[in-house]
Amino acid sequence: MKTIQKIIGIVFFLLLPLFIQAEAKEIPFTLDDRDRIIRTEQKVEALEMKIDTKVDGLRSEMNARFDQLFNFLWAIIGIFTTMMVSVFGFAFWDRKLSLAPMKREQERTLNSLRNYAEHQPKLREILKDAGLM
Repeated sequence: MKTIQKIIGIVFFLLLPLFIQAEAKEIPFTLDDRDRIIRTEQKVEALEMKIDTKVDGLRSEMNARFDQLFNFLWAIIGIFTTMMVSVFGFAFWDRKLSLAPMKREQERTLNSLRNYAEHQPKLREILKDAGLM
């Protein structure tokens, strides 16, 4: 194994000057090459312009879609808020409506106890202690 590595190292060492000479070769740059580079730059600039216009169009479409989405969300929030307000309003109204007969019943009972307490001193004392007289 070491002999193979030595042989490869020697061959690489002997061929190294050839690789160096290959890199040292000068490549001529012609006017055709220059013109080709100029045409390539022009094509790249034209493509950049097309891409910019398409990106601007897509960006404006995306902004329009986001505006639609936000409007939809505001509508959903408005509907939900309206529903919640109406449910709570109905609950309070229903509670007030259902408690009114009970309050009348309580007043009648309390008035009856007060009338009866005029003849019963012990009941009058109890009602006074409770703050109902």
